[in-house]
Amino acid sequence: MKYLIVIACFLIVSCSPKQIKFDKIKWQKSFDGYYEFRENMTTDLMDNHLNKGMAYDSVIKLLGEPANLHNKEENEIVYEIMVDYKGNIDPMDGTDLHIEFDKDSLIQNFRLNHW
Repeated sequence: MKYLIVIACFLIVSCSPKQIKFDKIKWQKSFDGYYEFRENMTTDLMDNHLNKGMAYDSVIKLLGEPANLHNKEENEIVYEIMVDYKGNIDPMDGTDLHIEFDKDSLIQNFRLNHW
C-alpha cells in the first residue's frame, strides 16, 4: 500500500507542467497561434515579475501586446496562456492571464482564468 501511494504521488508530480523561469523572448514566441512556453512560465511570472501597482506601460514592455479578446472587461488586458483543441476544430479548454488595472492604469489584480 505504501508503494502504491509513492507511485501515485510520483505520477501526479511528473504529469504537471514543468515550471521554468520567465523569459520575455520565449513568452512572445508563437507557432501557428500556439505559445509553447507560456503555461510553464506563469508561476514565475506571477510570483516574481507582475506586481500590484505596476504601470500599464511596464506590463506591455514585459509581455508585449495583449490578445484582443471580446469577453474581457474594459479595465483589463488578457494574454492567452494555453488552448487545447483535443483533436477538434473548436477549442475545448484553455487558460488566460487576466490583468486588471485601476483608473490610474496601475495593476489592481491579476489572475489565471481556466475556461
